[in-house]
Amino acid sequence: MSKLLIEILQDVNKDPKSITKYKEQYSALSVIFSYAYDKDKKFILPEGDPPYKHSVLPLEMNPTNLYSELRRFYVFCRTDLKPIKREQIFVSLLEGLHTSEANLMLAVKDQKLNKLFPKLTKKFAQDTGFLPKVANV
Repeated sequence: MSKLLIEILQDVNKDPKSITKYKEQYSALSVIFSYAYDKDKKFILPEGDPPYKHSVLPLEMNPTNLYSELRRFYVFCRTDLKPIKREQIFVSLLEGLHTSEANLMLAVKDQKLNKLFPKLTKKFAQDTGFLPKVANV
């Protein structure tokens, strides 16, 4: 059974060199890193945690997981949606995830992934090829 994104990020945060065993297999990491660190992809949602029902189910027993929800990330950047609709979709997503994945989603939303995983910085994502390196001008 393959690992969930939260489990991969936990492993890599413990041992950053372990990213090599996940790099080819999990392109979803680049989506996580891009939304977590690219200012142009910051979710248009209020800062902080919205009120939502936390899951009490064990990991892998929830209605959804981040692998299947990655394709919806762009919705939270759409300016044509009314704020309330965007927020409702986001809360619905959080309620379908395991609590640990919901916490990851909140960190991505606020672009504070490095607060949840201190070793997974923007520089780490750039150095490992998940984000383009930006030349200092």
